[in-house]
Amino acid sequence: MSSEHLPGIDPEVEDAGPPPRATRLDAEGMPLDRPGTGSDEGSPALDRGPSSLLPGLVTAIGLALAVRQLVVLVRASPSEGQALPLSGMVLAAALTLGGFSLTRLLQLLGFASSRRRRREAGEELPEVPWQLGDAHSLHAVWVIGVGASVALMGLLGLWSLLDGRPSGLEPGWPLLLIGGAVALLARVAWRRTSACWVGAPEQF
Repeated sequence: MSSEHLPGIDPEVEDAGPPPRATRLDAEGMPLDRPGTGSDEGSPALDRGPSSLLPGLVTAIGLALAVRQLVVLVRASPSEGQALPLSGMVLAAALTLGGFSLTRLLQLLGFASSRRRRREAGEELPEVPWQLGDAHSLHAVWVIGVGASVALMGLLGLWSLLDGRPSGLEPGWPLLLIGGAVALLARVAWRRTSACWVGAPEQF
C-alpha cells in the first residue's frame, strides 16, 4: 500500500527530506560548523592562543610560598620592640594574586608578536577569538594594581624605617623597586601587545 492511502501521512511531508541539522555550539556559544573552527575538512583550525598551564603553575607556586610564609609568621617570636617580618609574605601574596596575570600577559605578548611577524611575512594565519585580542588589557590592569600595591608596602617600610617604628616591612626599598618594576613591565607589555594586534584581520 502506498503512502497516499495511509491515513495520517502527507505525501508532501514525506518527500520533504530529512530535517535540518541543528547548529552545534562550543563552550563559548560559537557555532562549531562555521568556517575557521576546524569542523569542516580543509578549513583552518581556530587558534586558541597559548596554554594557561604555565600561569596556573606560577599561581600554585605563589600559593605554596604564601602558605610557607604564613607558617613562618605564626611560629615567629619577635623580640620586644620588633615587628614580624612581613616582606616575604607581601611578595608571596603578590605572586599568588598577580602571577597568573603577569605570566599570561607575557605569553600574549609573545603570541601577538609572533603572529605579527608571520602576518608581515605574508603567511596566512588562522582566526583567533576576539577575546584573545583584548585579554592582555585586563591582565595588564590587574598586574599594575598588584605591582602598585607592593610598591606602596615598600613605601610604608621606608617610612617606618625613617620613623623608627618597626612595621615588619623594613627596609622597604626592595618592595618599592620590585613593585615599581612589575607595574612598569606590565605597562610596557600592554602597549606592545596592543600595537601587535592593530590591523590584525584574522580576529572574528
